Parts: sequence; C-alpha cells; structure tokens
Amino acid sequence: MILQPGVILGNRYEIMEKIGAGGMSIVYKAKCNKLQRYVAIKFLREEFITDEEFVTRFRIEAQAAASLSHSNIVNIYDVGHEGDVHYIVMEYIQGKTLKEWIKEKGAFPTEQVLKIAMAIAKALQHAHRHHIVHRDIKPQNVLVTEDGIVKVTDFGIARATTTSTVSATGNTIGSVHYFSPEQARGGYVDQKSDLYSLGITMYEMATNSLPFQADSPVSVALLHINEELPKPSSVNPHISKSLEGIIVKATQKRPELRYQNAEEMMIDMEKAFQYPESDFVTIRDMENSPTVQISSEEMRHIRAHSQPSASQEKTIYQKEEKDNIEDRQKEKWVTFGAVVTSFIIIAIISMFGIKMLKEYTKPTHVEVIDILGRTIEEAEQLLTDQGLVLKKIGEKYNETVPEGKIISQYPEKSIVVAIGSFVEVEVSKGEELFEVPSVLDIEYTEAEKKIEIANLIPEVEPVYNESVPLGIIFDQRPAAGTKLHRNEKVIIFASLGKEETMVIVPDVRNLPEGEAKKRLEREKLQVGTITPVESAQVEKGYVISQTVPHGQEVREGYIVDLVISTGKKEEKPKTFSITIPDIFSEEQAEGTIVVIMETSSARTKIYEEVHNKEDMPLTIPIQGTGRARIQIYLDSALKSEGEIVFDEVSE
Repeated sequence: MILQPGVILGNRYEIMEKIGAGGMSIVYKAKCNKLQRYVAIKFLREEFITDEEFVTRFRIEAQAAASLSHSNIVNIYDVGHEGDVHYIVMEYIQGKTLKEWIKEKGAFPTEQVLKIAMAIAKALQHAHRHHIVHRDIKPQNVLVTEDGIVKVTDFGIARATTTSTVSATGNTIGSVHYFSPEQARGGYVDQKSDLYSLGITMYEMATNSLPFQADSPVSVALLHINEELPKPSSVNPHISKSLEGIIVKATQKRPELRYQNAEEMMIDMEKAFQYPESDFVTIRDMENSPTVQISSEEMRHIRAHSQPSASQEKTIYQKEEKDNIEDRQKEKWVTFGAVVTSFIIIAIISMFGIKMLKEYTKPTHVEVIDILGRTIEEAEQLLTDQGLVLKKIGEKYNETVPEGKIISQYPEKSIVVAIGSFVEVEVSKGEELFEVPSVLDIEYTEAEKKIEIANLIPEVEPVYNESVPLGIIFDQRPAAGTKLHRNEKVIIFASLGKEETMVIVPDVRNLPEGEAKKRLEREKLQVGTITPVESAQVEKGYVISQTVPHGQEVREGYIVDLVISTGKKEEKPKTFSITIPDIFSEEQAEGTIVVIMETSSARTKIYEEVHNKEDMPLTIPIQGTGRARIQIYLDSALKSEGEIVFDEVSE
C-alpha cells in the first residue's frame, strides 16, 4: 500500500509523507484540515485486510485503546476505513524511538534507565486499570519527544495479532526478543507479561544488548522459556545493585514471582532513585508461591517429555530383580502379617469403603469453559455445574456484544483451576451512546471541536441567514441532548450572512464617461476610481478600459474602476535651422530653391525662393514636431534629402 502526498483521507486528512513501517502496518504523517494539526496515520497492511476476524479485532482493540488518556501514552484520535483501507489516526510525535536512542547513545546510566522505565510503567499502570494489556512492550514502541517526554504507542493493537500476523514480515517477529515465557508458549497473557517485557527493555537500556539471541525467533522464544536471564552486571559492571534487582524480578520465568502490578514495580523504582546500591528487591520463594494454572496444551507437552528413556527403564528393572530376591527371603515372615492386615483393611473398607472411595475419586481440578457471549444467569449455571463460582467485576460498553452478555472472563477458557475457584467476568453495557452537545450561537470551528470531543462527527451545512453573523451556528440536527452512537453525524447549520445577488458586468469601453456610469449603476454596480489617461486612439471623455472584464459575474454593489481618455497629447512645434550648401553647377549662376517637409500626416512646401550662386551656403529655419523628412530641390531637381527629429532639438 503506497499513498502519494496530497491524497485526502475521509475528506479530512491530507497525506504528507511516509514516516515508518512495521509488520502489521505502514505509518504516514498527515495534516488534519479540520483542526489544522499534524497527525500520524497507521494503515493496516494489505495482507491482513482479507482476514475479517483480524480486521474486526484490529478495530475493536484500537477503539478500546482510544479510551486511554495519559501523558505517557500516544493518543488515538480516530479509527476508520475507506473501502479496504483500514486506519488509525494518532497523535503525531516529533522525536525518536527508544530503540534509536539506544543505538545512538549505547548503555544508559542507571538514573536515565529508571526515569524512562518509570514513565513506561505509569503508562502501563493507566492501561491496566482500564483492563487493557499492551502485549508488545519494546523500545520500538516507545517514543521520546524532542523535549524528553516518554510516550508509549500501539496500545491494544498487539492483541489483534493472530497467527496470520506472525507469518508476516520480520518486523513483527522481532518482538519475540521481548516476549514473556507465557507469550512464547502461547499461554495466558496479563499485566505481568507487560512487566516482563518492560524488564527486558530495561535490560537493553542498561547494557545496550538483548539477554537472549539466537538464529531464529523460535530459538529465542525457547531461551525465554528455559534459560536463566544473564545478570545485567555481567554485561555492564557499572549498573547499580537496585536496578539489577528490579530487572531480575521483573523477568522471572514464573509470573507469580514477578511484580504483580505496575504499582509494585514503581515503588521499587522510587527506592532505587534514593538508594541505588541497596539490595532491597525481594523475590518470593518458590515453595510459598501460589499454584500455577496450567492449560491442557501445556499438560500434554509436559506429559510428552516425562516418559523415562530405555536406559532408565533397564536400570529400574535390574534394581527391581535384586530387590525381589531379598523380598522372597522375607516373604514367609511377612505373609502372616499381611493376612492379618488384609482382614483389618477389609473391615475398614466395609465400614467406610464406599464413602472414602467417592471422596478419593472426586475431581479436584477442572478445565474452565468458554462463557463469552452468555448472560450472567447462563454462565452462572454452567460454572456451578463445574464447581466454579462466577464473580462479576464490572461492566463496560461494547460495540459488538449486546447488553447483558459477558465480554471477558478470567481465567480464560481451557485453563485448569481448582474446584471452587472464582471466574471473574465483565458484562457488556451494550454500545455506548453519546449525548449531542448544544452548539448554537457559537463559531462553527468551535462547534466542530465540541461535537468531536463528544465522539460524534460534525457536518457543517452553510446557509444564508440575514439575522445571524457569518460563521455562527444557528441550528443543529439532531437537537442537543439526543443520544447517538459513536461516530454518528451531527449536522450544524452555519450562517453565510446575507445572501448575495450576482450580476453580469456590462462592457462600457468606448462609451462616454457619463453613459458608462449610468450603465454600471443600472446593473447595481458601483463606479470606483476614475483615472484620466492620454490616448491618440480613444476620443477625449470616452472610456478606455474597465478593471472588471465584461461578462464576469460579481455580487451586487461590486466596485468597477474606469480609465477615461483625455485625448491626444498636444505637442508644441520646435524650430530647427538647416544650411543648404552650394548646390549650383559651375555653368549655372541662378535658380529656384524649394524645400519640402514630409511627415507621417502631410507633405508641405516650406520654402521657395530664387537665388544666385553667390547666396550659397543658405540657412533656412524649419518648424515642426516629431519626425520629418526634408528634401531640397533646385529647379525641380532633387539635390539633397535627410531626416530631422524635432524632439531632440534643444530650445
């Protein structure tokens, strides 16, 4: 999927440039033309849009994450789609990922590791309180702004990932370096998994390395499950004792040995700031830890690896043969006692046998069934039949699950728990309805913001209204107080002011000034500035040009300026003297000299006299304007000619 700059999405978001890509999505910088701000838009990759279940989970989880509002979480503004294009509109952050920071700076000092980790933990604390587990905490999903503010991104998105995602590009597979053991096994994931991933992220910040490296993602996952985490101090001896303790506790293989929530982890981080070299971090003993819930799949895996080998069976057999020889020697002494004991046991069984047998064979554990989508009453009956207890812990709005039906359960289906255990559930309150706010008598941009804050979509309808100022809302549909579904439209009517009547500008060129004015005023136009200009082509007092071309449509009262001719410029004649040399031949003593002046408009004889040879050279004054051609004749014979420019003659 490649979007070119300038593409408009949803009649609102203008694509600027591509700024990133991952296994699931491609990210573009865009501009919201309604709110005049930059945003980041994450587009689902084309290979996932055909998976309807994935697309549905992608949308639901994104909308759930949009409910989070925290200074350390990248805000989600909008979720939508156009055709097959599915996208999430997020806060645009100017800065770098934590991964880029680590690559640039290397291992961080203890104080900086704690400062960044504390911000991530605060974000997780907020999300976990809203029952949202990130599932993909890693440096690539942590942004650091130019001001040093830490922001966690992609909340709720990772949950949409199915097996189709894992087989995609290498970017998604890369997350396995931060997976908790239960994630690597495909087991139940909760807030403690996020804290494990945070611990691995802290390890990387403190050492500039990852604890587990292998040739394939599967091998890395197995290391998370089976291998002990290398001590951070073995890589960076300068790490403080308290920070190392926090990392080690957060990355315990067993979830019950880790921090149980973000609050616990933050308390130790605060202590680490004050007492960096103190050894105050405690990890519970394995013996005192609670019973681990194991799924059926994990039980099958354990059984498959629990059978003894052939060599072990042979050793066991040889030992049994040796013991049998010794037992035969004792057998005759034991037989009598065994007979007596048997009678006693038979007697006891006779008295309590049936009752004890029932108690002995009674199951102690059960596999949790799926109760999602059922009512409380239905689920309670089903769990009671299993020997489990339903516990309702809350209600949440949900767009896909009807009101009164269960939307989440803990433990999830297929988890093995003890008889009598609680199964906690959340119940759908149905699709959330949002109240339409009142936006009358306010400016339309402010009205749009109020409606968007209410999780509704404003649609501005411009209408002429003589009594309401331009841009002010004078009506809305539906009315304030109406309940609507998320992203439903609210039509708001913005005033365009008084309605304008349009007229066609007439052609008043080459008309007398007075008539031109009357023509314009007759069309309800105003005559603006009159500019006088000399013109040899247009008669004095007539219109040379108009500022608005004729035929153009303008509103009534529009101003049209005119240029009026003052006529041709009058030039003052100039006098120029020419000297005629001796043009007589040696044989001629007398003759008539004639001078002709030819201009662009006339040919005029300006001199004619009889002269003797003794009169030469002869000086004659000539008067005129502009350019002229002078011709000198002697007795009708052309003797000389040339051009005169009177404008170049000085007075």
